Amino acid sequence: MKDIYCEECGLLLFSTDKPDGADGAEAVSKGYVYKMPFFFGIEGGHFFCCKEHWNRWLNDHTTPEQRERGNKEVAEMKQKMEASKPGLLAGLQRIQNAHKELLKMADK
Repeated sequence: MKDIYCEECGLLLFSTDKPDGADGAEAVSKGYVYKMPFFFGIEGGHFFCCKEHWNRWLNDHTTPEQRERGNKEVAEMKQKMEASKPGLLAGLQRIQNAHKELLKMADK
C-alpha cells in the first residue's frame, strides 16, 4: 500500500495498492487532480488536492518559457483531436454497420 499526497500542500489524499498510472485514474475518480506535465518538460505523474494547487505547483516548477511552450503544445494537441473527430465517428459508424451485418448473417 502506498500513500498519495498533494504535491503542493502535502495533504494525504488516499492510500492505494494500484501501480503507477492506475493510481492516477483512481485519484481522478476520487475527485483529485492527476497530471502528467510532459508538455512542460516535467516527467512522471503528479497528484494534487485541487486545480488551484496544480496551477501553483506548475508555476513554481516551470519557467514562463516552459509554460508558454507547453500551453502551445496542449492547444495544438486539442486542435488535432477536434479535427480527427469526424473521421473517428465515421470509422465507428462503419464498424457498427459491419457488426449489424454480421449479426444478420449469423441469424440466417
